[in-house]
Amino acid sequence: MSEGSEDKNRVQQLEERIKELEAKLAEAESKKETQLLKQKISQLESTLSRYREELEAAKRRISEMQAPYRDVETKLREILGDTGEVTLQYGGYRIVILDKHRFPWSQVVELVLENHYEMWLGKDDKHLYICCKPISD
Repeated sequence: MSEGSEDKNRVQQLEERIKELEAKLAEAESKKETQLLKQKISQLESTLSRYREELEAAKRRISEMQAPYRDVETKLREILGDTGEVTLQYGGYRIVILDKHRFPWSQVVELVLENHYEMWLGKDDKHLYICCKPISD
């Protein structure tokens, strides 16, 4: 064989080796990218799982609040805790608001309205209050 054909043969072998190495590099980069994508998917699944748990808890709270209560007074006391006081008045309730900043406004209003009560907001010398009673025809 001549020196020229040996060089061509050697160049051809080197070109083939380069192609093999390029293929391995592409495969390695693809594996690394795949691994990063799998990590990202895992993080997103974890976040989604947390959101689902929060959503289920919120749905439970909403459904509890939407169900009409036979014992509205007990439920009001439970919701209010130490932020207000409930007393019977005019066939309904008077809710004195002791801490207007922590008072669960939306929960109280939702409970009262879901039970088809009329409601009024007022203020006496010291406190805001809500009066509510069944709707009169």
